[in-house]
Amino acid sequence: MSNIGFFGGTFNPPHLAHKRLALTFQKEAALDKILVVPTFVPPHKVAPSLASGEDRLNMCRLMFDEDIFSVSDMELRRKGKSYSFDTLTQLKKIYPDDRLFMIIGSDMLLSFHEWYRYRDILKLVTLCAASRDGKEGVRKLSEYASHTLGLDSRKGEIILSELPPVELSSTEIRSLLADGESAEDYLGKEVSDYIKKRNLYHECS
Repeated sequence: MSNIGFFGGTFNPPHLAHKRLALTFQKEAALDKILVVPTFVPPHKVAPSLASGEDRLNMCRLMFDEDIFSVSDMELRRKGKSYSFDTLTQLKKIYPDDRLFMIIGSDMLLSFHEWYRYRDILKLVTLCAASRDGKEGVRKLSEYASHTLGLDSRKGEIILSELPPVELSSTEIRSLLADGESAEDYLGKEVSDYIKKRNLYHECS
């Protein structure tokens, strides 16, 4: 039995903090493989200046280039709103004997009770979430997980970790790029060069 990580997101664009989050849980959850899955249409938020699925897929392949990662176009091929429940149901058929772990940020965890069929998702995966607010942030996530989702981090029902503060979000990176500034420090050279070549985000807000 293998431990398979599922890391979904808009990735508009993918940046180094995304990668750091995924690699953190590679260690924390002893993951054998991490599936990176760009959404077709994100169901939880409006995505202004959304780059094409092809561009986001290509950028993910450049960002997540280590052997541990496998970038999948399954949600892009499925089209429509990208509900995690549908994707995880599909993954469980592909990996019936393996354990699935779902990697999300703290902001996504704190609204998890609003997700489509969230209780069914919890039957399919172990959640992995990271706090950018140190031990106090982890405590708040643990309380939310316990009181709202019925998950006990002490029993391994959810895996919580600390991460250093993220310098910039995808939204702020797009704003930098729209202003003609370099975001290579946050994107890495390969993704930064791809964005320049494709002239992406030059008029983003």
